Amino acid sequence: MGRARVRRRFPGAPVRAGQGRHVPGGFRRRRGSQAEGRVSPDGEGAFLDRELSLLEFQARVLSEGMDPSNPLLERLKFIGIVSSNMDEFFMNRVPRLERKNPVAEAARQKSRDLLQRQWRYFVETLIPELEAGGIARVAASALDERQTSYLGRFFASELFPVLTPIALAPDREVPVLANLGLFLIAALAEPGRRNAVKYALVEIPQNLPRLVALPAQNGYRFVLIEDVLRMNAGALFPGYEVLATGLMRPTRAAGMSIDEERDEDFMKVMSEAVKARRQNPVVRLEVSAPAEMTAFVRERLGLAEAEIFEYPDWLDLKSVSQLAFQAGFEELKRPAWEPRPVMEFERADDLWKLLRDSDVIVHHPYESFDVVGRFLREAAEDPDVLAIKQTLYRAGRQSSVINALELAAERGKRVTVLVELKARFDEENNIEWARRLEAAGASVIYGVAGLKTHAKACLVVRREPEGIRRYVHLSTGNYNERTARLYSDIGFFTSKEDYAADVSAFFNMITGYSQPANWAKIEAAPYGLRRRLLRLIAREAMTSTKARPGLIMAKMNSLVDPELIEALYAASKAGVQVRLNVRGVCCLRPGVKDLSENIEVVSIVDMFLEHARIFYFANHGEEEVYLSSADWMPRNLDRRVEIMFPVEDPACRRELGELLKLYLRDNEKAWQLQGDGSYRKLAGDAKKRLRAQEQLCSRAAEKQRLFAKSAPAQLKPRTAPKPA
Repeated sequence: MGRARVRRRFPGAPVRAGQGRHVPGGFRRRRGSQAEGRVSPDGEGAFLDRELSLLEFQARVLSEGMDPSNPLLERLKFIGIVSSNMDEFFMNRVPRLERKNPVAEAARQKSRDLLQRQWRYFVETLIPELEAGGIARVAASALDERQTSYLGRFFASELFPVLTPIALAPDREVPVLANLGLFLIAALAEPGRRNAVKYALVEIPQNLPRLVALPAQNGYRFVLIEDVLRMNAGALFPGYEVLATGLMRPTRAAGMSIDEERDEDFMKVMSEAVKARRQNPVVRLEVSAPAEMTAFVRERLGLAEAEIFEYPDWLDLKSVSQLAFQAGFEELKRPAWEPRPVMEFERADDLWKLLRDSDVIVHHPYESFDVVGRFLREAAEDPDVLAIKQTLYRAGRQSSVINALELAAERGKRVTVLVELKARFDEENNIEWARRLEAAGASVIYGVAGLKTHAKACLVVRREPEGIRRYVHLSTGNYNERTARLYSDIGFFTSKEDYAADVSAFFNMITGYSQPANWAKIEAAPYGLRRRLLRLIAREAMTSTKARPGLIMAKMNSLVDPELIEALYAASKAGVQVRLNVRGVCCLRPGVKDLSENIEVVSIVDMFLEHARIFYFANHGEEEVYLSSADWMPRNLDRRVEIMFPVEDPACRRELGELLKLYLRDNEKAWQLQGDGSYRKLAGDAKKRLRAQEQLCSRAAEKQRLFAKSAPAQLKPRTAPKPA
């Protein structure tokens, strides 16, 4: 049995009629993400529109997928990423758009244009190149006898037993269609009654592969699973003639209605909400079917014309893009990057001594996430470790972090884990992790009522000869070893008492009845983080002079918050040079006369997803650098539990400052935001091209090489084992 199952509620003012939920300290949520009347679709207001900026990011990802300098299968990966991102756009953003709003209309048209451009490039460019490279879809008419026989057996033994045809009769309700599921539509008629057309649906099982490999002498030959279904459609409808078939894929809104005030098991509440989400409205229907069939389905589902997206073939390029991971074809791929060992950890026989002596920053995926697993595993196995406290937002399907926490709990250590059950699209996964941790004996907190816990923190409490010492890991990214190979993030290890005391108080705040502390080092949202950022920006403006202008460099995923944007505008007017690296959405308009002349914004789209949040303030020569889990968005600052912390070790601080400058010098994968909201690809001199991620890979490899050549700091003789 688990030790505790808690849904944490912040103490403080009660919910009052007509007000949002309050939390301690007089905090009150701000409403909306943009200043009233300050946004326009043509980029003439003080703020750029969030939805249009998000679509600009998707266009940059698509451009990477269309860049001929990238290997063929790398381009195919980006095509799949665009499909996945646009699925999320329709699930999360489109339901919030007001139908009559000019910005909403512009966003809808921009999304349609982008998807059509993606599809055309895939069909007209990538398919011929794939075929030339030995990867080809085989038409039914081109199958040889062996392939036809193989597909017949596959249909009979693997596919047919799990299919369930469903009649779309006029007097029946349309069944609930799985979000992002693929459905074959069949037009049927009884013999001699072709004028009396009936329609039926067949859901294609999502647990079967979309790509069905064919026996072939060379290359990779395949059909799509819907091809097999079409070839055998008659077997599903005996006694009927199959007049035509089509394919459709519905996208449902992803919002959930959660009553966080219900006095019952919150895991049960979340499980019910996840199930209810399956019946959310359809906001997009992708169709590849004859016009009459499309019209029938649209009418039965009650959809508007604008919600129908028609394609001749090749629905769901996200699943088709799995071709990029096909074994072999190395000449068509980018050489795989293997994260390098963290050399400080490699040389350390005593992990705890290493962290007592120095702070360590780790840059993923250039350096391996294995150090986090080692940190937790050694804590689990060390008899002197008394307790581990951990936040989990997205842990992934396979997790060494979860395994280590389970081991620690089973060995009798006090393990407390806050598992955020409201992490979007990871709700079911996190519910399962929470159950496993409870079964191992951990105390599991299901999150904080009214807020999402997005902070990334781990605290290890250890008994040592000098007394109790605490070790801390903080990060800009999730405790997820899969995404740590794909996302660029910074992890930070320390045992300094000020950090440890703050993180300990932070855990007490989110797991027990503790008021927010007066932090020595960290800042936490939704309390002082916004205020601290505003003060840091204002200080830079106040100390800026013509002779020595201030400098702010910041790297983040999204910049949406109007209050922070206005503070940056004010700093720019005071002469502060503001250099921003914003990977995704940016509502700030740079380079506008009398508003933001001293602000530049770039976005890097490359092989790894830029995810780290790093903030630098020149502070009149007394440089300060911060890392954070939070983007500069209202949701992060007002509706999430987040952490920002300074990096004070001189070597670590210098490394992060140089990292920001390196990103800002990228002229191969960087895009510069224009004042009208569009982006321009930067192109440097051919002899001076600089690709930041490529350089970081080279630096990590060189660091490993130099460590391998250097002598160890201390020679350790081997001795005979002690007698039993």
